[in-house]
Amino acid sequence: MDLCIVETGLLMKKPCGHPAVTHCLNCDGALCAEHAVPEASAAGKRTGKFVCQECKAALKENEKRLAAVEKKPAAAKPAAPVPAPEAPAAPAEKKDGSGGLDFK
Repeated sequence: MDLCIVETGLLMKKPCGHPAVTHCLNCDGALCAEHAVPEASAAGKRTGKFVCQECKAALKENEKRLAAVEKKPAAAKPAAPVPAPEAPAAPAEKKDGSGGLDFK
């Protein structure tokens, strides 16, 4: 006959010691009727399975973290591409106004 594994007491922890009626679905620890927490489905209905209080708290924390990850905004969009440098300026025209190139 298994005994409940949950430790009780505020300052001096000691095993519960009551006879176990079920086992934790997650850690497979023996649980008495007082410390067995019924598991609920996504719809909120009882599934007929039980978890210990520590596993229930860990599962709840995990659900919070997953919800926070799903709510995170998408990564910042990359910055707009840098425009290509402009073509070099055309050669300056002669001051006399001929506009031709000087090949001397």
